[in-house]
This record gives sequence, structure tokens and C-alpha cells, in this order.
Amino acid sequence: MTNSTLKQNDSRQRNLAKSLLKGAVINFGVQALGKNLNKDNFWQTLLVGAAGGLGDYFGGNAAMGAILGGGNALINKSNFLGTTAKYATLSFAADGMLKIAEAKAEELSNDKWKIRIDYHLPGGDLPLYHQKDPAVGCTQETLKSIGEYLRVPIRILDYPVDWDTNKDGYKNGADFMQLALANGLYVEDVEKKEKKGSTEFYTPDYVGNLLSRNYPMALTYNVPGDLPHTVGVNRILRLQNTVNPKKADKYVIQVMDPLYENGYKTLPFQTFRRSTIIRLVSSKSYA
Repeated sequence: MTNSTLKQNDSRQRNLAKSLLKGAVINFGVQALGKNLNKDNFWQTLLVGAAGGLGDYFGGNAAMGAILGGGNALINKSNFLGTTAKYATLSFAADGMLKIAEAKAEELSNDKWKIRIDYHLPGGDLPLYHQKDPAVGCTQETLKSIGEYLRVPIRILDYPVDWDTNKDGYKNGADFMQLALANGLYVEDVEKKEKKGSTEFYTPDYVGNLLSRNYPMALTYNVPGDLPHTVGVNRILRLQNTVNPKKADKYVIQVMDPLYENGYKTLPFQTFRRSTIIRLVSSKSYA
């Protein structure tokens, strides 16, 4: 087999893979926009998208549109002929939709970003602790993690005796500061350094600089319909785009989450910015 033949085969494989991706991306997007995408039809939507991709590879956008229309009509139990015709007619927009999807994927691709600043605790990662009860224990386990990092033993039973706790000292909605102070630690609220209108936000660089100065921190954020959740701030990465250095930097917020059992968790940036409170913890006064 000649090099020319190998290149042709490789090109065909790449084009087929692109068409399959194109069909899947577009079909998920169309189903989501129509509010028809759900967990029960996820795999059906994927298969119809892949079939549409094959149609695109062999017959172009019109063929893909017809396949997606017919497949989604069956999934959504809508008019088959009408939906098929509509998708075929609108398929001219498929390339534009794909370009948007590919641009977004490229923007989020790891190889397009490099670490500009790595804010982390000098003594290493926060030890991992997990709460046994999903409803109770995030405050206590986060404090135990920070205590182990600071080499300060944490006794959960060091609550005031009039608190309503069970025999293990795990109180639903426990206050982090009170528990930390009861164990002899110094705690201080971290300032919110950014303000828009009447709303104040936490800034990752300010919090990251404190982290790099060896101050572990507990972060509490609101969970819709539930009690606030507390985690430990483990690392903050500030990333620069290598394709477009003028593009705004983005941040990765890594936390020790007592509810997460697979290592460290990435906290959404906006959740970090809008945290209820971040508390710095130390075995001595913060200077």
C-alpha cells in the first residue's frame, strides 16, 4: 500500500469521525433547544445523531437533516413527514452550528491553556476526609482535614455542652468558626475584594495568595433547597490561553469536598465567587 493510499484512508477516517461528531453535536443541540432532551432518550438521541453523521458523510447536509428529522420525530412521537422535511430544509445551518460547537470545544481544550499561576498550600494537599452521612458532617470533616494539615488534632466533641449534638458530636448545620475555636485554632473571615453594585464577590488571586502563604481555608456556599455546604480550598490555578494571550485568564478552583470520594473536586468559578463565606484557619494569629 502506497503512502498516498494511506493518506487517503486516514483522510476518510478523519472526515467520517468529523461527520459523526457533527451529527451528534447538532442533534443534542436541536433536542435540547426543543426541550425534548432527557435522560430517558439520551442514547436514542446519540444514535440518531450518529446516523445523521453517516448521512452527512455520504450525502451531505440535506441527507443528515432528513435522518435527524425522521429519527427525532420517532423519539419525540411527532409528525414524521413534517419533521423530516423541516430538518432537511433547515440543514443548511448545520455547518454553522458545527463551527460554533468546534470553536467552543477548542476554547475549552486543555492544550489551549497553560498554567500562569499555581496557588497552593506549601505543605502539600489538604488530607482527604469524607462524611458518612450525606446530610451531616461537611463542616466537621473539612475542619479535620485542615486540622491534620496544621498538625492540630480535632476533637469533634469539644462543643459547648448545651448544643444539640448526637453521641459522636456531629450536629446538622454546625458552625465552622465555633468548632474551630473550640479546638484552639485561629479563624478569620476572608474579605470579598470585588464589588458590582451592592453585590460583593471573592477574587481568586486574593484567596490564592493567602493559600500560598500557608493559610488553609474553609469555603461555604449555598446549595439550592438544602443546607449550605462547606469544603476546604486546596488549590487555585490561573490559566492563560496559549492561542490568544489577550483572552481573559480563567481559573480552576480545586477543593477538598467531603461529599466527593474520588480525590479533589473542581468547584464552579461562579460558585466560588458567590460563596457565602470563606474562612482562613491558622494555629496562630493571622498577620
